[in-house]
Amino acid sequence: MNTPDAMGASDEPDLRAAEYVLGTLSAAEREAYRRDRATSPALQAAERAWEARLAPLTGAVPEVAAPPGAWQGIAARLAAEGPRPAAPVVDLRPALRRWRRAALAAGALAAGLAVFIAVERLAPRPETAQYLAVVNRGGELPALVVRVDTRAGTVQVRPLAAEAPRDRSLELWVVPAAGAPRSLGLVRHEAGTRFPLPAGDRGLIEGASLAVTVEPPGGSPSGAPTGPVVYSGRLIRE
Repeated sequence: MNTPDAMGASDEPDLRAAEYVLGTLSAAEREAYRRDRATSPALQAAERAWEARLAPLTGAVPEVAAPPGAWQGIAARLAAEGPRPAAPVVDLRPALRRWRRAALAAGALAAGLAVFIAVERLAPRPETAQYLAVVNRGGELPALVVRVDTRAGTVQVRPLAAEAPRDRSLELWVVPAAGAPRSLGLVRHEAGTRFPLPAGDRGLIEGASLAVTVEPPGGSPSGAPTGPVVYSGRLIRE
């Protein structure tokens, strides 16, 4: 069976650095990471990037003091319970590794969205030309992750859990704060799909949302949404 050190040594630098910054590594894995980081510029750069990415969270969440006497009460209850019988030792490292990877993916997504919201609220930068949206349905798992670069004029779509009804197409629309929706293209399952963003639509992105509708095969015949909206999400400036 692989040891934590052996498993950690085979991970990608970005994943290991993310786990380290999020605090999900075991004590042995942290020590192995620190040894590798001392001689790895890639690990050092990845760690700095994750720290910068997650730093706004510390300012976005106010500190909350524990109620008076909370720690004394915990200590008193533990002392009253007395020692407990030792439980059998079970090796949970394989299951912990699988759980950690799943938790890291969900945690990174949630942390990334919180950072984007905090950055937008606390330190907006008008010169920024990139926007991000996580498109889903009523709090369910994300269907799409969409990144818009108004300077380059591109829309990058990463499908995650989007599902089209049989013999129908999913079409992605940008819904400006004022005005009619504009089609960006059909949602396909190929990773890294890119759409061109027309120059006339680039000024509509600020404050806009994205929506996905169910359309006839090949998309809306009229150039306007004809079917129900199945996924939606707000564009947030990076």
